[in-house]
Order: sequence, then C-alpha cells, then structure tokens
Amino acid sequence: MSVEPATWNLAHVWEALRKFWALIVGLTILAAGAGFLISSTVEPQFQSRASLYFALNQGTSGSDLNQGSAYTQNQMLSFARLATSSRVLEPVIAELQMNVEPRELARSIAISIPQDTVILDVTATSNDPDRAATIANSVAEELASVVQDVAAESVEGAATITASLIDDAVPPTVQTVPNKTRDALLAGAIGFLFGVLVAFIATIGDTRVRNEAAVARVTDLPVLGVVTRTKRNVAAGLIVAREPQSPVAEDVRRIQSALAFSSLDGDSRRLLITSASPGEGKSTFSTNLALTLSDVGARTLVMDADLRRPRVGALFGHDSAVGMTTALMGDVELSEAIVSWGAHGPDVLSSGAVPPNPAAVISSQAFRSMLDTVSQRYDAVIIDSPPVLTVADANLLAPLADGVVIVVDSSKTRRAQLANTVRSIESAGGRILGIVLNNARASSHRNTYYADAPSDGRRRGARRASPSRHSATTEA
Repeated sequence: MSVEPATWNLAHVWEALRKFWALIVGLTILAAGAGFLISSTVEPQFQSRASLYFALNQGTSGSDLNQGSAYTQNQMLSFARLATSSRVLEPVIAELQMNVEPRELARSIAISIPQDTVILDVTATSNDPDRAATIANSVAEELASVVQDVAAESVEGAATITASLIDDAVPPTVQTVPNKTRDALLAGAIGFLFGVLVAFIATIGDTRVRNEAAVARVTDLPVLGVVTRTKRNVAAGLIVAREPQSPVAEDVRRIQSALAFSSLDGDSRRLLITSASPGEGKSTFSTNLALTLSDVGARTLVMDADLRRPRVGALFGHDSAVGMTTALMGDVELSEAIVSWGAHGPDVLSSGAVPPNPAAVISSQAFRSMLDTVSQRYDAVIIDSPPVLTVADANLLAPLADGVVIVVDSSKTRRAQLANTVRSIESAGGRILGIVLNNARASSHRNTYYADAPSDGRRRGARRASPSRHSATTEA
C-alpha cells in the first residue's frame, strides 16, 4: 500500500479556493490598502507636452517632396537626441533661471516620435503643473532654434529643415504619478495571486485525511461514515445518550447501520475499534456505537482493552479499578467485573488495574478464553484498543476480532499514518471493515430540521435510571 500523489483538477482547484477564500480576500484587501497608502506618500508629478513639426524647405516636384520627407524622417532621431543635449538645455536653464545641471534637467524630459511621422513630442515632468508646461515649451522653442542653426544650408544660405511648434504645452489638471487607483488595483492583483499561491501550497502540503477523497488516495477500504465535530469546548462523551437527536448522534447511527450490512453474520460479533495515534476519538466512538447497538435491541458489551490509557470506564462514569485485569487474575468473577449501564444500555467491562506488561495480558490464553466467553453471551462485543502506531497491542487484538474499524481524526491524521495503520493491521491478520472519519467539519448543507426537536423523555429517563448494583454513575 502506498500513498498516491495528489492529482489536481478543477475540483481540487475550486476546493483549495473555497477553503482559503478568507485568506485570499484578506491578502487582496491588505495588498490593495498597502499599495494605496504607499502611493499616497509619493510626491505628485505632473506632465505637460509640446509638439514640433519638422519640414524640408526645398523641392517643388512630387519626387523632391517625397525624398525630402524621407530625409527628414531619417533625421528625427538626431533631433530627439539634440533636444536633451546641453546645446538646447543650457539656454533653457538660463531663461528659466533654474539651479540645475543640463544632465539633471534631461532626466525630467522625455522625447518621443510617433512612428512614420516628422512630429516630435517634448514631455516635461515636474511637481508643479505650471512649471512642467513652461519647461516643455521652452525646450521645444529652443530646439526649433537650434535645428535651424545646425541643419544643412541651401545654396541660398537658408536652413534646409525648419521646426514649427504645432501644439503648445498647457498646465495639466491631473497628476500623472502617483495613480492611486491604478497602484491599489495592481497591488490588489498581486495580493490576490499571492493568496491563491499560498492556498495551493497549503493544500498540496496538507496531507491530513480530511474527507473521503483523501481516504481513497491511501486505501480502497470503504468509509463507513463521518462523525461531525461537536460544538467548540464541548466534549462529545456519551452524546448518543445525552443528546440523542443531535447531528453527531445521527452520524453514529448511520455508521452502526453501515456496519449492519458488513459480513458479521455469525452468532457473535467482535468489533475492534482502533486508530493510528492517540486522541483521535476511538474510545468515544466505541462507547457511543455501543449505545446505538443497545438501542436497536442488541445485547452489547464494551470491553476496554486499552490497558495503557483506559477511558471507557471514565466515559460511562465507572471506577476502572475493577475490570478485565482483575477478572483475569481471579480476584473477581467475570460476571462481577461486568457492569450494566442503565436499564436498556450496554454492559461495560472496564480495564481494571493497569498491568506492567499489557501486551502479555492481551496475548495470554486467559484473555482469549474470556473473549470467547463474552462472545457467547452477547450479540456484539465492542473492543476498544490502543492506537496502532503507538504500541503493538492492536496488532495482537486484531486477529481475535471479527472485524476492525479504524477511527481517523480528519483534523490531525496524516495520509502516511493511515497507510501505515492499515498495513500494520492487515499484516497482523486483522480484517478491516472500513474507516470512520471523526471530528469532521459539518457540512453547510446539513438539514437541521430535527436538530431542535424535543428529546424522548422516556429514553433519557432510562439512561438516568439506577443501574445494577455493580454500577456507579450513569453519565460521564
């Protein structure tokens, strides 16, 4: 068995976006706000443009005019370079009484030539709109004068190329930079893309078994059901008895119904409940499953075979000091170690005193004989075992059970852990019936029509009724 690599399709992409939509939206808004604030700190700059038209002053025929136009276009790049030269900018600096060097002024001037034209645009940038227009006009006028000085002369001594100002620069009314709206949108787009990237990376890196699709990547075993998480800071406990009409109780009943269709058709049913690691809810699921089996009339026994961290007795409110191990040692009879819970509830066999070597107790012939004995008395025997990847006890118990159910916490169990758990149980000779996804996020489409319906008073009263003389309290 191996963990299959994630294959991405549109469904996975949508799932990643849906799961991390709040992060994506938050990063988008945060980036857009940061872009707007940064843009607001930039000093406003204004641009103004003046346009010059260059013409050849000789030639009357069509052929001469065509050649002259081509000649002028070839000279446009030279004129553009001339516009930012010291020959042009020094007189402008002197005229406007500017305290800058020509090279520094050239950085605030942009020259452009529309393609296939003899038009040259002079664009000046300044933090003062009036100043930008003045500089653009002065540079254009000075360039026109310099062109006449440097252009070739005709036989009559006149300049062959002249430049005429066709558009005066005017003070702009709107700043060119910063463009706060554009900068905010650009920063927001970057934030959105970053959020999507983070969502994809988080989804790819998240190897937790969150749903049935994740289980399918690990094993072909069926998912018997999904148990949704309880309310925050509310322990599940014996929720089937405490809140019999809650969504969690209904989830456990669905799983019990799914198990009824499994191939456990003998006179007795030994069901081993385990998990990959501690804290995944196997003990809570075992006790609630036993309650649902008792509700349908099955004679049910819950055995706490987790001799390292027993919890079944505590969940039922029993003292675990007397139980399975004390009966195996002969200190009490098995019938005395088994405690009834409620008038119609399951019987409970707590762990008893924790032994120094639990594996030796589980692998003993005395334990096998006890398991055979209770299997003859009950329709269903629920065995709560330690986690598979923590100790070897579950591997010793798996061959003794008719079926194994693996409880997987969807918020913590990794795919590799589930794969190792399945591999370990199967190599020990256990027969795995399926997977139970525990602590899953409740679906937004869950029907809550019956969620607030009044509970059955007679049933709850039965849970609170005094049990046999071997019982302690009735609810954890």
